[in-house]
Amino acid sequence: MLKKRAALASLLLFASAGFTPASQATIAPSEVRPGMRGYGLTVFRGTEPERFDVEVIDVLQNFRPDQDLVLIKTPHPLLEHAGSVAGMSGSPIYLDGKLLGAYAYGWAFGKDPIAGVTPIANMLRELDRPLLHMLQPLPAPQPKPVQPLGRYTGGESRDAFYGLSRALRRSPGAQFQAAATPLLVGGMAPSVAGLLRDKLAPLGLEVLEAAGGSSAKAKDGPKQYVDGGSIAVSLIRGDVQATAVGTVTHVAGRRAIAFGHPMLELGELALPTATSRVLHILASERSSFKIAEALVPLGALIHDRQSAVVIDNEQQARTIPVEITLRGLPEGQRSHWQVEVADQRTLTGSLVLTALASAVGASVNDITDTMFSADSVVTLRGHGARHVHDEGFSPAGAGHPVALSRLRAFELLEAAYDNPFERTQIERISITLSMRFGHDVSEIVGAQLAKDELDPGEPARVVLTLRAFEGPLEQRVLEIPLPASYAGEHLELELGNAERAKLPQPLPRTLDDMLRAIESGYAASSLAVGIERKGRGLRIAGHVLRDLPGSALDALDTLHDTTRGITFLSEPYITLPMGRIVVGSAKLGLDVRVAARGSSVRQPEKEKK
Repeated sequence: MLKKRAALASLLLFASAGFTPASQATIAPSEVRPGMRGYGLTVFRGTEPERFDVEVIDVLQNFRPDQDLVLIKTPHPLLEHAGSVAGMSGSPIYLDGKLLGAYAYGWAFGKDPIAGVTPIANMLRELDRPLLHMLQPLPAPQPKPVQPLGRYTGGESRDAFYGLSRALRRSPGAQFQAAATPLLVGGMAPSVAGLLRDKLAPLGLEVLEAAGGSSAKAKDGPKQYVDGGSIAVSLIRGDVQATAVGTVTHVAGRRAIAFGHPMLELGELALPTATSRVLHILASERSSFKIAEALVPLGALIHDRQSAVVIDNEQQARTIPVEITLRGLPEGQRSHWQVEVADQRTLTGSLVLTALASAVGASVNDITDTMFSADSVVTLRGHGARHVHDEGFSPAGAGHPVALSRLRAFELLEAAYDNPFERTQIERISITLSMRFGHDVSEIVGAQLAKDELDPGEPARVVLTLRAFEGPLEQRVLEIPLPASYAGEHLELELGNAERAKLPQPLPRTLDDMLRAIESGYAASSLAVGIERKGRGLRIAGHVLRDLPGSALDALDTLHDTTRGITFLSEPYITLPMGRIVVGSAKLGLDVRVAARGSSVRQPEKEKK
């Protein structure tokens, strides 16, 4: 059966136009016996593949679904010293001159040079897998549950799912694991590289600070992939780099298969690829790996599957240009950075954050109180340039990833990738970050109403007590207008940072609705006063209805079977500029009379307790 399967996989190479049949004879796991000897091909230094000896230990049946694994020893002086080497994934293994498969798995913390080989038949199946998405319209995204209040927060559950699934797949222990794919990063501070490591480690990438910019040798590098040659996958390039490294297993016409295991296990995708040069193999008790650099851009990684990744030389992967401008820097510091990041819904946000934190950290890495503001522009195909302005304070410096991750530019990216309405593309991203050292933050320590019972239409006067950092207590009198229509009501006033105010938004009917909701946030240097009423409102598609009586609320809430509204306490907001970041909150209660004092309208008696 396995022989027939291997033969069938080879015949499939004829099926796709533009591909050539595999000229290399193959050997199936059913033909493998313990003690058989052969060789592998990989690049130890430079660009030319070299041989290394292999000896078969045995075959693990059904190691992965419908996939066996051949255990081998690699008695090569360098590999006996280094053990399993990250970046060797995909190195073709031959027995009796026939292609067995790809060096792909290793033993965690193993002392002996033992590896697992993915059978070539499983890899060849992926070589001709058709493209369903990249060359054709993407399937319509699935609607997400609408958040009852607040801004769009898509992607969190998706990231949690991906992280859990890959953590389970690559969990450490006494078992074979996919040989780690090294992600070589350059232009990053160690703290930023650590941020990327935390994000990508569950996906199977080992982030290593061992990359640099393109060398003068790049233009003279190989112009095509070869069996056993080194291959690079570029996630970030430009002033910051992040490049994954592996080995080509087999080239068939315009396509090639590599790695022998998934890179990220994301299925169909489009990531830029290039030929690669190996500078050195660094032996380490923890994890040995190839130090390599990308050379000549060539094709795109189009499939990321269980048994292999597939590269198509004639495809080109989109990248997103990101421009970063820094203001308020000490004289002589670099203020302008440019990178390109991979366009991939699971990765792009983290890659942009990494580039931004790297740029800031390289220029001002002071761990001190910093005020900052950011003007971000995300240009979307068909929706133009979307602008958001953010202000903030970071006690750990402007480059701290947590502070930067709160910029609403990342909410725009999430909306572009995960909205339930339409497909769009992110065309470019521009972020201008202004910084200054300081602690212009005031904390709300108290609030008091001048009167807790008002006439209809009379404004509420609040005495707000603030404590500035290293400053005395300060009192401000705020006048909050209240319409006469509040007559006879009990109101709750909640004062706090305007940036955190959760504004009731209409249920979005289009992507533009979602983008406008993200753009509509308030500045952190303003105070928001929420006025909570006993009446209730309803959010429905395209509208926010406030102060509805119970009968109207019930009727409207059940009016549409397929688009139900979401009710909320009727709570308008008033914003007051403060000129500094405000933290803390206060809540006050007051009553509005049915009529002004002295009016002939009879006041209702208060309910006896």
